[in-house]
Amino acid sequence: MKTPWLVAGSAALACLNAHAGAAFMFGISHNFGGDTGVTFKILSSDKRHKPVLAAGVNFFPQRLGLDVGVGYNFTRTTVTVGRDLLNERYQMAWGITSTRCPPPPPPPPAPVITPPPPPDGGFGEIP
Repeated sequence: MKTPWLVAGSAALACLNAHAGAAFMFGISHNFGGDTGVTFKILSSDKRHKPVLAAGVNFFPQRLGLDVGVGYNFTRTTVTVGRDLLNERYQMAWGITSTRCPPPPPPPPAPVITPPPPPDGGFGEIP
């Protein structure tokens, strides 16, 4: 029963790692009905205030875990919920994330200066 979950988790981890804008998360994970430990995850996006896919490794006191899930990137942190595939438990995690700042706004356009009209030479109108 664990083999299909391991294959799915490995495939998800490989896909997330290949994504150009991936982010990394280091934090705390808790398996419901189980242990609390340290987690390291790869996230599908490094943009702030966006939903993400997550795949990670969990280090518990007496065991290891491998999880896949979904989450949300805040300014510098991420919260995820998912399934620990090795321990067969649902999980919640929170951690510090390598999110990217949004690009700065473009500079305002330079003002257009029109040259004054040429002087008439001081002689008045030409008949």
